[in-house]
Amino acid sequence: MTGDPLAREKDRGELKLLYRGRVITLEVREVEGVVREVVRHPGSVSILPYEDDHIYLLRQYRCAIDGCMWEIPAGTLEEGESPEECARRELEEETGLRAGRLEKMFEAYLIPGYGTERMHFFLATDLSRGEMHPEPSERIEVHRIRVDEAFRMIGEIVDVKTIAALLWFARMRGCCGEGALPRARER
Repeated sequence: MTGDPLAREKDRGELKLLYRGRVITLEVREVEGVVREVVRHPGSVSILPYEDDHIYLLRQYRCAIDGCMWEIPAGTLEEGESPEECARRELEEETGLRAGRLEKMFEAYLIPGYGTERMHFFLATDLSRGEMHPEPSERIEVHRIRVDEAFRMIGEIVDVKTIAALLWFARMRGCCGEGALPRARER
């Protein structure tokens, strides 16, 4: 991006570290009198487990929203870990499933307005059963759901990574028949 005229060097101020946590750091930078906050993140993965016209979704408690969400398995890259290794680890930890085949779908920044987290999306197929071993603080239910039903759940599914993975799947696999995708809600 250095050749991009929108990313001018003169606009970049000095970064100051405010907080260093287990997963993220928070830095601030003053740019032309405006304070910019930057959340640094090592990167993450999400996995769409698919078999026999079904996907696996998690119903998981999330402290930040103080509630439960429907979502696909996901997790943070550990130091020195490749995205594929992380995807395999997280899939088994959160669902007890092992992927015989892991296909990279795409990569995307989750919060580019203020964060560096880049997520690697994978499709997991040829699934076999392993052993689920979530982290002690994780509260997770695993649900096997028909693909067409998962698309109808968009709206109840409010997790953007899950919606993005489902829409990629629909586009690439052409799996959704008439009426499978939800209609826009009237206001």
